[in-house]
Amino acid sequence: MYALATAKKEAYTALKKALGKQAGVTVDMLLTPPKPEYGDLSFPCFELAKGLKRNPAEIAAEVAAKIGPSKLISRITSVGPYVNFTFDDAAFAAHILSDVLKLKGRYGKSTTGKGKKVLIEYANPNTHKEIHVGHLRNFSLGAAIVNILRFNGYEVVPVSYINDLGNNVAKCLWGLEKLHAGEEAPAENRLNYLGKIYAEANTAIGEDDARKAEVSEIQRQLELMEGEWVPLWKKTQKWSLEGLKEIFDQFGLELAHIYLEHDLINDTHEIVKRLLTEGVAKMSEGAVIVDLEEQGLGVNLLRKSDGTLLYNAKDLALAFKKEGDYDADRLMIIVDNRQSLAMRQLIATLKLMNFPGDVQHLSYDMVTLPDGAMSSRKGNIVRWTDMYDAMFTNLVAETSKRHPDWSARKISANAKALAIASVKFVMLRQDPEKVLTFDMEEAMAAEGYTAPYILYTVARIYTLLNKAEIAPEERPELLVQPIEQTLLKLVAKFPDIVQLAGATSRASVIAQYAFELSQEFARYYEVVRILDDVNHDRVAARLGLLDVVRQTLSNAMSTLGIQVVKEM
Repeated sequence: MYALATAKKEAYTALKKALGKQAGVTVDMLLTPPKPEYGDLSFPCFELAKGLKRNPAEIAAEVAAKIGPSKLISRITSVGPYVNFTFDDAAFAAHILSDVLKLKGRYGKSTTGKGKKVLIEYANPNTHKEIHVGHLRNFSLGAAIVNILRFNGYEVVPVSYINDLGNNVAKCLWGLEKLHAGEEAPAENRLNYLGKIYAEANTAIGEDDARKAEVSEIQRQLELMEGEWVPLWKKTQKWSLEGLKEIFDQFGLELAHIYLEHDLINDTHEIVKRLLTEGVAKMSEGAVIVDLEEQGLGVNLLRKSDGTLLYNAKDLALAFKKEGDYDADRLMIIVDNRQSLAMRQLIATLKLMNFPGDVQHLSYDMVTLPDGAMSSRKGNIVRWTDMYDAMFTNLVAETSKRHPDWSARKISANAKALAIASVKFVMLRQDPEKVLTFDMEEAMAAEGYTAPYILYTVARIYTLLNKAEIAPEERPELLVQPIEQTLLKLVAKFPDIVQLAGATSRASVIAQYAFELSQEFARYYEVVRILDDVNHDRVAARLGLLDVVRQTLSNAMSTLGIQVVKEM
């Protein structure tokens, strides 16, 4: 059991003994006091006072008087209606140091999700479109939630669903044939090439009914996998999937399976037939719908009057396919909040079909730029490849200035790691329901709430550990400075932070924690002599503390899908 959990258990056990059968006490009732001088844990007596019809301050004083010290708790006092517990600094420090140095990369892991399987669907871009900065929030959030749930003991199956037959695909093929016939495609960045043609075609088609009909015919042929447009689709779909795989690999996305829309067409038609037969769906002006008006969800349109299928129908087939393939306890779909109604309609329809799994939609808001929103249809986007090239070039230049002795290969590797880390951290540091404004320069800043700031903290610790002529030691009795105790207690909170992130599906709490720990280390570095202390035992003890901070920060960043660097 981790240090903080052990201390809470000691406080909980003491409270139960002191209160007897007067009231139910749980560990969750223990709070962090608003001021450090009050102690390390606090138990409010308000609810207890209501039940006993007594003054909460009197109860707190009586309870505190009945409780004595324990292994990790040295002092118990009362302040107003609170019973406060103060840790034994040396004993608590020893427990924390032992936890981190023994568990290393496993420090912070929990068994909360043991025996439970979660399937997470994310990274669902369309083919024939460019990957832009807006997609990166989905990629980053999905990968982080996978890591966080695994850190909490869940068996996690990450999958992707690629839409390769949608209306945008038909428009892109129309644009290739009608606007760029005979044109030779570039050898590289073909995904970007197709995306530009899609935007151009979307503008050219506009509200022209004849051209819209041509696009519908292309889409119909693709769903049937027959007709003159299929060969062009096969060629361009291959280009798209190759481009997407390169970006997935660049972001380190580990996917157990990638589902493709065209593989689900037959299953989708069968489901639509089944829904009509069972009376769950009905015909309406030639279209197939599920009426969800009574649930306040409007009409779930599954098949249009021209016979083409909607995403809502295909998502039903996908849900059953995922359930059959993996039999997970929970199916989580990570997609932006513009799809919230469609997701609620999906879940409601699946319930009408007696779907066996628990389906959850994890939504997030859009990504904008300092000068406004983006749109693939209009073509005013910031392509990931363009942004990455700009960031990489900038970071190579900055790293070369700081390290003229480094090889070009080392500089390149460092710049690549920092570019990816910078993007991921910005996408994760903010709560998902908030609109995120992405500023490339701010993301790469060495100061502030950024990945480079945290990674620099880790690199600085590596430098100090490598520079030291003394090996780190577990010497908790020598870590007596108040700021050293503050650092240790902050390290002790990490397992609770991981559990909170897993319970709420919020990577932002880990990002915020890593930033706070980095800030606290910066203060420590400023006020405490680490390597040049004349007392070698104290140096060894402080190096041990540094190693613990480094490991904890590394674990925190790892759960976010960000790997630390040893030099910057």
